[in-house]
Parts: sequence; C-alpha cells; structure tokens
Amino acid sequence: MGKQLVAIIGGGPYGLSLASHLAARNIAHRIFGQPMAFWSQIASAGSRRYLKSYCFGTNISSPHPGATFADYNEPLGLETFEPCSIANFAAYGRWFQERHVDWIEPVDVANVSRRGQGYRLTLDNGDEVEATGVIVATGLSNFAKVPHVLRALPGPVVTHTARVDSFAAFQGLEVAVIGSGQSALEAAALLHEAGASPRLLVRKPSTLWMTRGSRTPTLWQRVRWPISALGGSPKSWALMQVPGAFHRLPACGRALVLKNFLPPEGAWWLRERVEALVPTEHDTAVVEARAIGNRVSLRLRQGSDGKERELLVDHVIAGTGYEVNVERISFLAPELRSTIARQGSAPRLDSSFQSSIPGLRFAGPASSMSFGPVFRFVAGAEYTARTIAAALSRPAGARA
Repeated sequence: MGKQLVAIIGGGPYGLSLASHLAARNIAHRIFGQPMAFWSQIASAGSRRYLKSYCFGTNISSPHPGATFADYNEPLGLETFEPCSIANFAAYGRWFQERHVDWIEPVDVANVSRRGQGYRLTLDNGDEVEATGVIVATGLSNFAKVPHVLRALPGPVVTHTARVDSFAAFQGLEVAVIGSGQSALEAAALLHEAGASPRLLVRKPSTLWMTRGSRTPTLWQRVRWPISALGGSPKSWALMQVPGAFHRLPACGRALVLKNFLPPEGAWWLRERVEALVPTEHDTAVVEARAIGNRVSLRLRQGSDGKERELLVDHVIAGTGYEVNVERISFLAPELRSTIARQGSAPRLDSSFQSSIPGLRFAGPASSMSFGPVFRFVAGAEYTARTIAAALSRPAGARA
C-alpha cells in the first residue's frame, strides 16, 4: 500500500485526543464518528447527570495549551473540581473538536476488513477508504453488559442504563433497577425524580458510597490519600503516575487488579437523591425473568436462607456495567475479529496499543485489560494519544 494513512474510528475523548496528537506530528489520518455522541446521548436522557470523576481528571488531550476541561469551564463560571455535569462535558468535547479537530468526518464506519497489508473501511454513506492502520476508539458504545438472566426478555421491557433515551418516559411506571454502582444508583434517582416508582435490587449486603474529596487537603491527607484523576488513594495515584507500568505485569496479575480495583459505589453527591427516597433490597439476586403481557415477572432470591419471591414490574433497567468483548465490535469483519489475540474477551495489546494484527490498535476501555483501570476513564486519553503518536512517528521498520 502507498503512503501511510491512519483511520481513527470514534469521535469521543480518545478519538479526538488521538487526532489532535497525530496532527501535531503531521501523521496523515482521517477520523470518523459523530463528535461526543455517546456522552451527548447520556446527557440528554435526563438532567442532573454528573461525572463520577474529577473535572481535572477528565481532559481531552491536546499537545497545545488551553484545551483542558477546566480551561473550558472556568471562563463560563462552571464547576472545575466536582461534581461536573455530563451535559457540560459533552459541550466541552464539541468545543474541543471545533477548535482542535475540525476535520472530523461525522459519519460512522460500517465495516473494517483486511486489504493486503492494510485495511478497507466502508462508511455508512457507502464510501470506501483504504488505510495502512486503524485505531478503534469507540469507547463503551459496544460493551454494555446485560446479565444472562435478562437476555431472554423482549427489548421493550429491558434497557441498559447507557441506552435509556429518556428517563421521563418512565413516568408512572414501576421499574426494577439492577446494580449497585454509579449507573444503577443514578438511574434510580433519575427515575424517582421523573415520577416513576423505582426499586433497587442489589446483590451486595450494603451500598457503598464515596467520601467527598477535600479541595484543600492537609499535608497528611495529601500523603496518606493523594488525590488523582481516579480518586483519593495511593493505588489510584500510583496508577496515574506510571500508567504504562501496568502493561508489564503478568496477564494474571492484570486481571486480578482490574477485578478488584474501584468496586461498585456511588458518588457522595448522589447519596441524598437515593437513600430514603428509593426502596432498596440488598442481598437480592434475580434468578429468573420472564415477560407476562407487557410487564415483567422477576423471581428474586434473598438473604442467606435463599428465600424466593416474585416481583412484578413494568420495566427493568440494568445498571450492570460494561464488558470489553472483541466480538461485540460489529464493524470489524468476522474474519478480522477471529484472528485478534485475546486476553479473556479483550484484545491483547503490545506497548503501543497494537493488537496481534499489525496496524490495528485499540484505545480507551478496549485497552484496559492490557493497560489497566486508568483506561476505563477519560484520564487515560493523554498517555494513549502520546504513545500511539510516538509509535506512528517512528520509521516503519522500527515500530512496535
């Protein structure tokens, strides 16, 4: 194939960061995707939705100054620490795109396949693009996790929190919300505020809540609980300081850290909108779900004695997180997906975020199994963009 052309798939924080850094190094590329589409949809589903992360840890990365979230917020008199509005973050992303990545092509990619030593991309509008390399930076869009017990339910009665178009649409309905993390707790609050009757079903014996971080920590607090983009703990701080070190751990060690890091919990500012307002059943597991007419019957197993009962609701919302799985990236041709080496269900990546297929890279949450929990969040965008841009700047024979 001729001159290098890198195709970036995704118009969110990672895709925009990559395009900004590649442009600074004069690396020929094209970027495809609707700018900040995932975040805009999340924001539009309901008001009073906020980032769980700190404002300073949610920057889209640019090699040029004046492009941070705080740089956008401060002149507008908006929050620069926490909690920061998701609608505001989506607006920041569009502002960043207009200033730093105005060449984005707002069209989705329908298919990516191998062509010789490179790739052929087919866009939703029917156009075809040939590229020497592809970077998949589509964030969480493909990875919403719905428990097996709910998968037999018809689409109209079950929804993942990431796919709710409007919480107001549930006004007057009885809704079971499954999960104990931020997305489930926030969904319960938004449903209550929209006039629905939510009920939280939580496997754990209690709900965990984050404590509020100090804006002016003492010296002891800074030493004992150093604040970072991932929160206030030595482990979070270490992961942020040396984001590439996680990649050098053995695969079993990486999997263990990912499993145990940042358990499901709610943000401090959400607590008063849930406790005492939303009925919550702890030590509760859904063991069966079936549709009865236009409603849902859930068989619940509760407590240490395993007592079971039935709960009848109008709708079920799964706040059950995300699971990286190469098979869910539907725009990758089946023959391409099948040859990608995996760690679990995630792509196995080298130190430059490249998969086992030369020229095919993954950024964002898809890279977290190889690079760690930082990359589940926007906080990992800077390291990713700088690392990939540096790798693509090296002569072809010297690239990782």
